[in-house]
Amino acid sequence: MENLFIGVDGGGTKTEAVIQNAAGQTLGVGVGGLGNIRTSVTESWHSVRTAIDAAATAAKINLKDYDVHVGMGMAGTELSTAAKEFLNTPHSFKTLVLDSDAHAACLGVHGGKDGAIIIVGTGVIGYLINHNQTYRAGGYGFPHSDEGGGAWLGLELFRLTFKAIDQRILWTPMLKHFFAQFNNNAQAFYDYANTAKPSDYAKFAPVVFEFAAQDPLAKKLLISAAFEVDQIFAGLWQQSKVKTFPLALLGGVAPFITHFTSKELQKNIVERKFDAPVGAIMLVKQYLGLI
Repeated sequence: MENLFIGVDGGGTKTEAVIQNAAGQTLGVGVGGLGNIRTSVTESWHSVRTAIDAAATAAKINLKDYDVHVGMGMAGTELSTAAKEFLNTPHSFKTLVLDSDAHAACLGVHGGKDGAIIIVGTGVIGYLINHNQTYRAGGYGFPHSDEGGGAWLGLELFRLTFKAIDQRILWTPMLKHFFAQFNNNAQAFYDYANTAKPSDYAKFAPVVFEFAAQDPLAKKLLISAAFEVDQIFAGLWQQSKVKTFPLALLGGVAPFITHFTSKELQKNIVERKFDAPVGAIMLVKQYLGLI
C-alpha cells in the first residue's frame, strides 16, 4: 500500500495534525483539543484522533487504504509513566514515533537544521538542537515550572485578584474586569481557582494582553514573563556553550512579550520555516531513515 505520513503537535490547549503524501504534499489539516499527556493520556489520545480524523476528512481519504506512519510531538512526554501509557494505547498506525512537542517544533521551525525554539504557550519550554545534541530548559509542568506562559499568567491574575479581594492591594482596571467575569462572587472565584487545570488558567491570559497598555499591573506581568523567557534562553546557551544560534519564539503568548525580552535574545530571532506538525513528520521520517 501507498505510504502516508501524519504529523501531530499536541500542546496544552490544542492538537494539530497534518497529513502528507510520500512526495511531501499536504493533503489535509485537522485540529483537536488539548494534547498534554501529562494532564491526561486518555484526553490526549482523544484529541489526537479527533485532529487526525478531521485532517483525513479534509483530505477526502480513508486512512485504512494506506500504510500510515505517524510522528507525534506531544507536551508532557517528560513524564515517563505518561509516555509509556500513551505508547501502550492501541492504535492502527504502521509506525508511531513519540517525542516532545518541543523537539518536533524545533525540527519544523529550522527545516531539520540546527537551531533553537522557545515555546511560550500554555507552558514554556526552550529547546536547542546543535550538532546532533539536544538541550532543553523549562517545560517541567505547571505550576512548578512553565513560568511566563499562559497558565502562569492566569495564575498570577488569580493571585493578584485574591489580594485585591482582601484589600491587600488596590483594585486596578484589569483586576476589576477579571473579577467581573465571575460576577464579582468571591466564592465562585475561589471554587474555580481550586479546580482549574493549566488550560483553564491559560484561557485568561488574554485579559493581561488586553490591559497591557492601560494597567501597570498587566504590563508588569508581561515584563515578568519576558524575564522568565530570557532565563530560558540563558539556560540553553549555558548548557550548550553556544551563545549565538537561530531562535524562534513560538506560542500564543510570544507575540505579546517579545519586545520586552533582552536584546541578546532578540538579535537571534529568525522566521520559522515550517510548523510543528511538519516537524513531527520529519521525526518519523528520520526514524524510518527517509531523511
